Amino acid sequence: MFESVEETTLFDKVYASMLGGAIGDAMGGPVEGVHYERIAERYGLVDSLLAYDRPPDYHSHFATAPGTITDDTRLKHVLCQAIIARDDLPRRGDFVKACADAYYAAQTDLERGFLEEYALGGMYGEAKLIWGGQPTNGFIMMNSPLGLICPCDPEAAFALSYDVDFISDGYAKYSAAMAAAAVSVAMHPQATVSSIVEEALAACQSHRAEGDLTRRWHWYDHVFRLNERLIKTAVDIADQHRDVFSLRADYYERLLVSPLGSEAAQTLAVGLGMLVAAQGDFQQAIIGCVNYGRDNDSYATLAGAIAGALGGTSVIPPEWRDTVEAANPEPDLRALSLGLAQVAQKRQQEMHAVTTAVDELL
Repeated sequence: MFESVEETTLFDKVYASMLGGAIGDAMGGPVEGVHYERIAERYGLVDSLLAYDRPPDYHSHFATAPGTITDDTRLKHVLCQAIIARDDLPRRGDFVKACADAYYAAQTDLERGFLEEYALGGMYGEAKLIWGGQPTNGFIMMNSPLGLICPCDPEAAFALSYDVDFISDGYAKYSAAMAAAAVSVAMHPQATVSSIVEEALAACQSHRAEGDLTRRWHWYDHVFRLNERLIKTAVDIADQHRDVFSLRADYYERLLVSPLGSEAAQTLAVGLGMLVAAQGDFQQAIIGCVNYGRDNDSYATLAGAIAGALGGTSVIPPEWRDTVEAANPEPDLRALSLGLAQVAQKRQQEMHAVTTAVDELL
């Protein structure tokens, strides 16, 4: 066992995933919600971190400097703090408490406005449905740490996300849990793009509690399997194109849930599809998501978290990392990553002890 988890590939992958998600978020934020044709007309290709030309907003950026993150990453940091405070796999209450603590400790209206939706939702439950109960990407955009603390164990990551998630409901809980499973698979030393998609789908199928007769019902695929249908469509199109730009017209037509693009299933499909089209390349996956438009910061933070976990810190351009870390000095991404890696290490040691004891029984 290493004296310090910082010396391990585990830490390197955790840190790369945290950096990748923040970079994708910060690169997509300045062009969020814009059609890809408008992005091309104004910028040509967005492949660097831009300044924001819009004023700060609760659920977007708090500052305008290049590299500034949005709510996607801020909420991820709250989840990280809940995990590290627990020093173990978190429960839903740990995350609710972290949101409420951050809300009441907020010093500005921007901070308080960003947290209010989540703090009240956690405290009041069904009396305060977050985003009116819509199946948004509110949790999928920020739950990658749950996959990082369950490395190489997608079923555990899926179940953990499903249990901790008080933000989304319905199919969106499955979308988010599949994303956590994908991050967990990407941590595996032998992970591939194909294994990430396949094992995320398998984790969902294993977790979902439905009977054989339900699965044979002729409406089953239409009603129950929105995530799987959109992922299969996205992957098929990506395999045909093998290019993160030429697939956009097909994606706009065939992955549409609503024009906003902030639904969880569309977010999951675009993020995984871009990863496939980029053949796992970190830079291309993020650039593809950013230049796709719609809710592109959420797509890019998902793809960046998975691609970072897959490739480690060596695949991250230093100028991207330096710009994002300089623009967001608090909280310290490296320190958060170290805390997550220590929780993952502790879990592995506990699992090893149980396995050793059961081996004696057998």
